Amino acid sequence: MPAPETIGAAFLKQVETNPGTILFETRRGTGGGSLTYADFKMRIELTMLAFARKGVSAGQVVGLANTNQIDTFAAIFALWALGASPLVLDFRSPPSDILERAARSRAVCIFSDFRKLTQNEGVLEAPRVGEVTKTSGGLIFPATPHVTADFIMSSGTTGVPKLHPLSHEELLSAIDRMAVGGERGHWGNAVSCLNLSFPGTRYIWFRNALSGRKIITVPVFFDYGELDAALLHEDAEEVTLPPVLIRGLVQHIKAQGLVGDGPRYDRLVKMQSIGGPLLGPVLTEAKSILSDKLCVTYSSTQTGIISRLEGDAIDSHPTSVGKPLPHYHIRIVDDEGCPLPNNQVGHIEAQVNGNAARPGDRGYLDDEGYLHVVGRVQEYFCRNGISFNAPDLENRIQDVTGAALCCVISIPSEAGDEDQIVAVIEAEPSHISEVKTRLRAHLSPLTRPDKIVLMRVLPKTSGLKIARAQLGQMIEETPEVCHAI
Repeated sequence: MPAPETIGAAFLKQVETNPGTILFETRRGTGGGSLTYADFKMRIELTMLAFARKGVSAGQVVGLANTNQIDTFAAIFALWALGASPLVLDFRSPPSDILERAARSRAVCIFSDFRKLTQNEGVLEAPRVGEVTKTSGGLIFPATPHVTADFIMSSGTTGVPKLHPLSHEELLSAIDRMAVGGERGHWGNAVSCLNLSFPGTRYIWFRNALSGRKIITVPVFFDYGELDAALLHEDAEEVTLPPVLIRGLVQHIKAQGLVGDGPRYDRLVKMQSIGGPLLGPVLTEAKSILSDKLCVTYSSTQTGIISRLEGDAIDSHPTSVGKPLPHYHIRIVDDEGCPLPNNQVGHIEAQVNGNAARPGDRGYLDDEGYLHVVGRVQEYFCRNGISFNAPDLENRIQDVTGAALCCVISIPSEAGDEDQIVAVIEAEPSHISEVKTRLRAHLSPLTRPDKIVLMRVLPKTSGLKIARAQLGQMIEETPEVCHAI
């Protein structure tokens, strides 16, 4: 029998084999529910009919910006069944960004279940599946392997997000590398709390839907108690979280007095940190408190996962992101592209399958072959002849002020000389005097930021990284929010 040509066709094979197997188990507070493969197939068909009633047809690109991620997943399959291409967007992004990305992909419309978003011109209310009561009992996916199935978008952490269309054939190949090739290591029933606008989350959901494994979902609006309960679920086997959530989970467990003699989530086969730095004592503490199966991955949108740090290597090399995967060749190069020796910081260059790409980070390889990332190229500053990187300064500011998060960026100087360094700190704006006093007392004038901004909540990307580009734009448009030290 020939291999399926699309994700949808591969999913139908799984429905045929395991119709009564649970695909989704939802966790909210103390309650929840479940959906079998057959249930979800029905939801896809109802969603397809609802979209058809809205005029969606083959060849169109349709934006999806929902708060309900299971509905988004059903909508992706429904659009494929209609011959359309889904563009998954983050409902938390500024409406101008959502509309701009939809325009770049030539989307004919955007559907959302987020009422605040549907108040904007060009964003329609998501079709209500309950309005359709009858189905044909058949769900067919066109055999169109070369048609766009997905759009992979970079996080937009340091610049304008790049949008790359991916065909069904390419998407299936990527899923195969994850599930069969072992590119992402051990895996199983997945706990998921991230927005599907993050490409890594979609990959995990696709992979499990095609392999008969369960997805234990936590709503995107959740508290750490709900995430903790999901990770303690008897069927939970893996979870992928950004560092900000891993640190928050550790703090929640400590605050609740739940630290035990061993790791709390001892059933997990993998707890993966992806999308940013989780280094040093923070990493080793997380491994001790959360899971000894914790691993750190370093990846980019262009190349996928480049390296992994796990097991005993976390204890012996906690400041690295591991050794490059076997099929990657990593070079550290200078500004002109010339190779640098071990232990010298430069641009990270990844070579795979004959193609070279720079993820946009600075780092170095040590004598044992471990890769160390010191910061984004755009996060590496030189002021008054002193070089330093943003992550180091951010960590120092957090230690001094007790802030949960901090983001350091540079902005052009009004005088036209060296760029100014601005620290955006997650804290109550009314605490500005206290924060200034602490920074003056504990930070050297050579590395101390020129200005600070206090915000109750820092904006995040869909992968829960701090949205640096958005902060830079905000400061450029409203410079009065900055306070000189």
